[in-house]
Amino acid sequence: MSVNNLNKSIGCTLLCAAVFSASAMAQAKQEIRFLNNETDPPSVTFYKNAIAGFEKQNPEIKVSMELTSTDGRLQKVVSALSSKSMPDVFKLLSEERFEFSKKGYVVPLDDLYGEIGGDNFVDGSIMKIDGHVYDLPYTLGNFNVLWYRNDLLKQAGKQAPKDWEETEAIAQEMTKDGSYGFIFPAAKTRMNTMFFSTLMWSAGGTYFDKDLNVTFNNPGTIAALKFMKKMAAYSPAGIASYSYSEMINTYLTGKVALDIYAPRLIANVATNTPDLLEKTSAAQMPAGPSGVGVKFLSVNNYAIASPKVGGKNPEAAKKFLKYILTAERSRDFSLTAFPHLIPPLKDVQKTVLEEGIAQLKGIRNLADVPFDTSNSLDFETEAGAKFENGKVVKSGVVNPYIGPIIARNIPAEVVQRVVLNNESPEKAAEWGQKRMQALVDSQKK
Repeated sequence: MSVNNLNKSIGCTLLCAAVFSASAMAQAKQEIRFLNNETDPPSVTFYKNAIAGFEKQNPEIKVSMELTSTDGRLQKVVSALSSKSMPDVFKLLSEERFEFSKKGYVVPLDDLYGEIGGDNFVDGSIMKIDGHVYDLPYTLGNFNVLWYRNDLLKQAGKQAPKDWEETEAIAQEMTKDGSYGFIFPAAKTRMNTMFFSTLMWSAGGTYFDKDLNVTFNNPGTIAALKFMKKMAAYSPAGIASYSYSEMINTYLTGKVALDIYAPRLIANVATNTPDLLEKTSAAQMPAGPSGVGVKFLSVNNYAIASPKVGGKNPEAAKKFLKYILTAERSRDFSLTAFPHLIPPLKDVQKTVLEEGIAQLKGIRNLADVPFDTSNSLDFETEAGAKFENGKVVKSGVVNPYIGPIIARNIPAEVVQRVVLNNESPEKAAEWGQKRMQALVDSQKK
């Protein structure tokens, strides 16, 4: 063989070996599917950068991000469970935790919880099932800040309303000349259910008692429905289709005086309509008949799907989850929609609060109120709650039955029966009680 041919042969061998090696490495890569519904552009950018950083540190792992809307998340998860094609890392709702853990849909995360540092999580942000951690929080969401137009209220000689009576009076006075005094979501969605629930709790009612009996048909439910029916007169006609985004976008028009919603509203004001920033103030949720304004605290969690439902690489998924939940990633993510994304880690909260104020022109009120998550409940912890001396007292009971009730939007449908179809609150509450009881009975079989 000539020297030239020998060199060609060696070159070909080396090239083939390199191609084969690269192919083998590509085949050996573990892929993690990551489903989330944080679709605001800054949050998406954060996750893209975080994924790039993680893949650089872990070249053997590839992360594929899948985005969905908040309202579309449930349908996507239900479909994936049915087809056993669950993403490796996905958002788990509090009312899903009990069922998903009991059925083996998610893997325990006790080891990861210990590595991050259990004592560093904010009180109430971790919920264990049978002594085990199955999901870890990436942010806390206070859905019940009263945002109000301080300029309009000042012109009318009013202060921020402290209870339902004052809220109704101000909303009535502010509804004029094409503007609205109030706004709430009445679409058949989880957002509607969340909004209604905080009013029911504020009126002293709960879905279940501490013994897990359905108690939906109670005076608090009826009072909340009557209040929503009244407030519909001071809200836009389109509330029948309102959910998350409409609560923000309608306020941005400058034609709403009072809006009880999550801090994402003020984050959007700062970005899209900065002229409204100094005209907006934040206040606590107005107190209901129980003497307290109860908030919905959404502890937003990520879980890891088990192989039983299609999870492929749980150990690699744990590496990724730890990466995005810790160090500067927790801080940076929280700042993408400040002050909406409240860090669940104690050592990060203070830093985020101080750094984020600048995004709100230094107006501390717009951040301090959202970061106050006292007097709050969620669906899993509301059973048997009491409302005493202006405070929420939890029973400590974890509710395994409420998930299907929320997933089927039964409370939202109850609201629609009253607000949109003029059914009496008493009749709607009775209908809701029967539907909920039937679901609970079917779970017990």
